[in-house]
Amino acid sequence: MIAGIKFRGAWTLILLFAVTSGVCGQSTAPALRRILVVPPPQADPAVQKWIDTQREANVKKPQHGGLFTMFSNQKPAPASAKASPTKKKSGKQAPEPEVTDRQLSSLSNTLLFDRLSQRLRTRFHLNVPTEAEVKAGGASLHLADAGSASPEMLNRLAKALDCDAILIARVNEADQREGSARALTLHGTVQVLLPETSGQAPAPSTGRRRTRRMRSSVPPSVFHILGTASAGRVLFHNEYRRTMTQLAFDAAEHAAAAAAHSFWTGEISPFTVMGERLALLPVPAPAQADALLFTPEGRRVSSAAVRDLPTDMSTQFRPDITPFRGTAVVDAESVRRILAEEGMSAEGLWRQDQPDVLRVQALARRLGCTYVLMAHITEIELQTGVPDVAEAFSTREARAEAFGAMIRVADGAILWQDRATATMTLHPTADRKPASIDRQAVEDAEHFALSDLNRRFSAYRARFED
Repeated sequence: MIAGIKFRGAWTLILLFAVTSGVCGQSTAPALRRILVVPPPQADPAVQKWIDTQREANVKKPQHGGLFTMFSNQKPAPASAKASPTKKKSGKQAPEPEVTDRQLSSLSNTLLFDRLSQRLRTRFHLNVPTEAEVKAGGASLHLADAGSASPEMLNRLAKALDCDAILIARVNEADQREGSARALTLHGTVQVLLPETSGQAPAPSTGRRRTRRMRSSVPPSVFHILGTASAGRVLFHNEYRRTMTQLAFDAAEHAAAAAAHSFWTGEISPFTVMGERLALLPVPAPAQADALLFTPEGRRVSSAAVRDLPTDMSTQFRPDITPFRGTAVVDAESVRRILAEEGMSAEGLWRQDQPDVLRVQALARRLGCTYVLMAHITEIELQTGVPDVAEAFSTREARAEAFGAMIRVADGAILWQDRATATMTLHPTADRKPASIDRQAVEDAEHFALSDLNRRFSAYRARFED
């Protein structure tokens, strides 16, 4: 029951989502009907003026999807009066200046508020007061800015607006990066509050029921979210394809999606807490590969048919580790030096296709890391035709298998693990020796197996925005 509960955690909220959605079966518990998403503090004046201009334009040309949709196709960045576009002597308009850090943070908070509100309406079919309704409710309480209000005032505002729960989503830092690509990472937090009520349970929800089954885990009352976006350079030009302001649209979308996922499943995306560190371990691989030969007498195995293969494939394992960069990442070369000092090898951190969690934890604690990403090539196999005069023209087929895992150091939990395989077929020619072709086929198979592992890790991260 909501009655009598004051500022409980998100576990109550997620259970109420379940009741509203019908995933918990028939229940007499109250359903969540209306939720207050607290707007951000009043925006930077230049940003607010730009936002108001876009909203006025939207009234003339209505678009579905709220402020986010309205902004998503906009190119100009908000700029202060001093940073307004100027004209060069040639008469051409000069490029518009980039948005300041303060303006970008203000805009990101506005976009996050808008997109999260929209997702709660469309995904959970909840009644979310509009920003105008929140302002009107605040005015009745002599509250000038709901975004800067105390918990007590938010409690009163929620009652005035007949809301059953309060969500406060904020961008704490907008991390900008420019190099070969331009990138923006938004670090934020979401706080869930359930206001104290008069004792009367809210009426049952009349919205559409969801049939998706909810996970058993639940998020804490305050949890972190992350949103990222990037853009490369324009072909044949030095300019980036998108401005930081435009990247804020996508980053805010990702952050809102992560928050909605946590509400529904209870899962919190990794890599969201600022100050964390990640270790990328060396990727060991076999030094030789057996060959399966097909002869007129049948199949036979040629042991160590391909030798002197590279035993470290670290350069091929490049998973998406955004937002880690700089000193927040301990690379494979640094880890290799530490292992050598301790008389260990990268292979010793594995037990067949499973990581040796205790050893990995001990190593990561020495490195001061929060997470560890690791992979290795578990199997290589080569198949070829009969070794006779026509050997140079027989087909070579190499198959490689790779296994990857990510470990959270604090408790040794394996957050992600997956397996990938790749097969490479080559047709030798008279100008290349079979041994050279065999080696190339094996190395290419290893490369594509690790590439597939990179892709699978990206898919794992993407599910936190599903």
